[in-house]
Amino acid sequence: MPRTKILLVEDEPLVLRNTADLLIEDGYDVAECTGCEEALARLEAEPDTAVLVTDLNVTCPGDGIALARLAAERWPHLRIVLVSGALRPPPGTYPERAIFFTKPYAPGALLHVVQSPDFA
Repeated sequence: MPRTKILLVEDEPLVLRNTADLLIEDGYDVAECTGCEEALARLEAEPDTAVLVTDLNVTCPGDGIALARLAAERWPHLRIVLVSGALRPPPGTYPERAIFFTKPYAPGALLHVVQSPDFA
C-alpha cells in the first residue's frame, strides 16, 4: 500500500528536520522544502501529494499564506495545514479548507490533525 505523501515547508532547519522525522516515523512519505518556489516545483512534480504542511513565515513572493492559496487553487484535493508560532492569521486570509495549527505543537497533536478524516 502506498504511503501518504506530505510536503513539509519550513524555514527553520531544526524544526523542518524534527517535524519530518515525526511524520516519517508515523509512516508518511515526507518531502522537505524551505521555500515556496521549491514547494511549488515539488507539487508540480508530485501532484499525488496529499497534505501540505507549511509555516507562515517561509520565503515566497508573499508568505506561507500565499503558498497555501495558490496550492489550494491549483491542487483542490490537497489538504493544507498552516503552522506558526506567531499570531493566528485573521479568518478569510487563508483558504477556507486549510487548518491553522499553533507552534510549538505536541507531536501527537500534529499527527492527529494530519490523520483526521474530518480534515477537509
